[in-house]
Amino acid sequence: MDYYILISSTKEYKINPNIINFISKIIENITDKKIIPKQLSPQRAFEWKIVTPEINKNLISLIKDFLINKNIDFNLTSTVRERKKKLLLADMDSTIIKEESLDELAKLIGLEKEVSIITEKAMNGEIDFQEALIKRVSMLKNQPTEILNNLKNNININIGAKELIKTMNSNGAQTVLVSGGFTFLTEYLKTILDFSFAHANTLQISKSKNGIEVLTGRVELPILDKKAKLQILKQYTKKLNLNLEETICVGDGANDIEMIQNAGLGVSYNGKDILDKTADLIFRHTNLKGLLYAQGYTDKEIVS
Repeated sequence: MDYYILISSTKEYKINPNIINFISKIIENITDKKIIPKQLSPQRAFEWKIVTPEINKNLISLIKDFLINKNIDFNLTSTVRERKKKLLLADMDSTIIKEESLDELAKLIGLEKEVSIITEKAMNGEIDFQEALIKRVSMLKNQPTEILNNLKNNININIGAKELIKTMNSNGAQTVLVSGGFTFLTEYLKTILDFSFAHANTLQISKSKNGIEVLTGRVELPILDKKAKLQILKQYTKKLNLNLEETICVGDGANDIEMIQNAGLGVSYNGKDILDKTADLIFRHTNLKGLLYAQGYTDKEIVS
């Protein structure tokens, strides 16, 4: 098995030669081998390939300690097969987009505080996701569906999302947007970002006495939750004749835990502590292109 030490930081050009040289020296002192780092992105992402017997807790601890307070992500990946994954599953809220879509809908009707408190508890795993979803959606009852279009016009796509999807598509992978949010937004993002597939929950809609389409305050069953996300991961691996090692999943909250745990590479992107504990990779200073760097892609291979 091969291991890869990955350091990355895309918010600034943080990784200077002194940092590279110091980490290389740590690796050389522990392994008794001079290992040349590979530049994935100038001043933003580098990796060192190390064989199994030379990876140990002391090596990892020394590098982590050195990088403390430098705003640089340190991750360790391993592979026994092709590094470039064949299937991506990505969460939507606070992952592909910056916003939490339900919170943003609540903001449009003046209920942001009430809804965001429930959202935060659900993301931290403090309350059941289905319970939280039903409670929050009920607050939208009788609101005109016009607010859905207003939200679509005001979301922000996270940096690196377009490159992530385009690059994986171009390399023959299938890309799936899977969200505990809603189909009105996932289908929109599927179109503009070119995801292969999208799955989410559906808001019920009816007509008011005035003939205006309004939200009923209910969600169609069954609700897509963390167990459904895992099931979707397994469905696609079977459909595409893949094994889980060939998959990569990314999310940020408790609802993503099961798909992250079962993926070949499970990524916590600016995630909650409860997700960080189970993820293979954690990115706090690296945009979504970090998922490509973790698969060995260089900037020259990334499709803009």
